[in-house]
Amino acid sequence: MDPISLCLLAAGLVKQIQAGCELYRSAKESFVEIKATAEEIIDAGKQAHGFWVQLLAFFGSKPKPQAAKPVAKNKKSAYVAVDETQVKVDIVKNLTEFFKLQEQLAAHIREEEEKSKTVYDPDQNLMEAALKRTMAMQEMAALEVTIRETMVYQSPPEMGALFSAVHEMKEVIEEEQTKARLKQEAKKRQEAWQLRQEERNLQAKLAAVVVTTLFLLYLWLWLLLINRWGKT
Repeated sequence: MDPISLCLLAAGLVKQIQAGCELYRSAKESFVEIKATAEEIIDAGKQAHGFWVQLLAFFGSKPKPQAAKPVAKNKKSAYVAVDETQVKVDIVKNLTEFFKLQEQLAAHIREEEEKSKTVYDPDQNLMEAALKRTMAMQEMAALEVTIRETMVYQSPPEMGALFSAVHEMKEVIEEEQTKARLKQEAKKRQEAWQLRQEERNLQAKLAAVVVTTLFLLYLWLWLLLINRWGKT
């Protein structure tokens, strides 16, 4: 896939990650607001009840025991229920897809660099290729910075912890994949070298067979001539 196309897909994923973080932040803030409001109502009721108890005790009256009144529940329509776990799952999924595109871009650039070193293309536009590589790498790096700033600085703390955990695991996997790739490339080079050696050995054997055949033919002709001279 073209580097610019990869960046466009990555930018779309970043938008989804930002939207997920905003949804998660809104859900957390709404929950805190509801909880704080309920606690304020309870505290105010307790304070008012304590005041009347003290006042009646001062005048020598005993307060009548009051039945506990059910606390009115908040209207469900005031806030939309959000599954925070599902929001996290969606964000991790989009992060995974983003890092996949990032790796695809890196693999594409490595492939183009290797091709440029080994295959001559007279029709290649060097400036266009350089611009595409540079712009794609810069854009992908900027998108990763946007993700980090969104999750670490513009979201609840658990989002920053989630990004850090995912990014650390990504670096571990990236290091593992780099080692595996280098090992695989070394194996391919070894196999290519062995194939070239086998071809050289085969060519040497064919050359030896040809030389031996020519030598035997020459020897046979020489003996045939000597035999005829002996008869004459």
